[in-house]
Amino acid sequence: MDLHRLRYFITIVESGSISKAAEVLNMTQPPLSIMINKLEKELNVFLFDRSGKRLKLTKHGEFLYRRGKELLVAAENIEKELLEHRDGLRGTVNVGCITSANLFILPQVVQKVRGESPNVIVRVKEGNSAYILSELRSQELELGIVRTIFEADDLNITPLIEEQLLLAVPPGHRLLKKSSIDLNDLKNEKFLLPTTSFGRGIADEIIESCQNIGFSPEVVYWGTEVLPMLKMVKKEVGITFVPESFNKLQWPGMPVLIPLENPKLRTKLSLVTLRNEYIQTASKHFIDMVKDMASLSCS
Repeated sequence: MDLHRLRYFITIVESGSISKAAEVLNMTQPPLSIMINKLEKELNVFLFDRSGKRLKLTKHGEFLYRRGKELLVAAENIEKELLEHRDGLRGTVNVGCITSANLFILPQVVQKVRGESPNVIVRVKEGNSAYILSELRSQELELGIVRTIFEADDLNITPLIEEQLLLAVPPGHRLLKKSSIDLNDLKNEKFLLPTTSFGRGIADEIIESCQNIGFSPEVVYWGTEVLPMLKMVKKEVGITFVPESFNKLQWPGMPVLIPLENPKLRTKLSLVTLRNEYIQTASKHFIDMVKDMASLSCS
């Protein structure tokens, strides 16, 4: 099939008429009509119902429009991959991630990328899950690492790491005497919780668990970043909850982290990409490294 004719056909469908398509393609109408007639003869089908004043797709035309767009995208992707193959692994990988992923996963991944693929640049945007997904859907990012639990038809979601939640308590707090914490111990505490703007996050799990045993937590602060909340804990503003990976954080201002045992609450990190979107080879390689690093941290 002639891809040039296919492009002309798709432009006519999306423009609504041959005359408007001719303007878009910067050509006159007669040659465009001839091109479509040749395409119909080549395929031995009628693509348009010409009985009315307006062009209307036949069933064959609807099928070709749908599959033809897929074919053109595939052809463009092949060209991109050939260029990448010719020039070697290079490009800019645009990643969005929450704080914990930026602290505990990306440093090792970027180190490995720099060692194996020095022509690849990594550009990271840090923020909450809602921001990352917005940037992903606007194609400012190729992949994201988020903690919120959600479902979406336009996204591929791959679980990476599951972690237990730990309780961060202020210095000198009565709970420091305990080796593990029961949720009932927190009835009279002030809670600092991460905002969940969509889906289901850490705060939702905590609030539901508290309500299940008969109390609603007193939330005095809603935040989007973990480190500021840990500083507030250190200043005795309240308590908060963090994934167990924060035990690795070598930070002088880090409050004591105690396991929450009854119930044990867990949280997941997930890798997110747009479904049916082209991902450059450098980004595919980066994604494989993220998955490998996550599996190593779980083992």
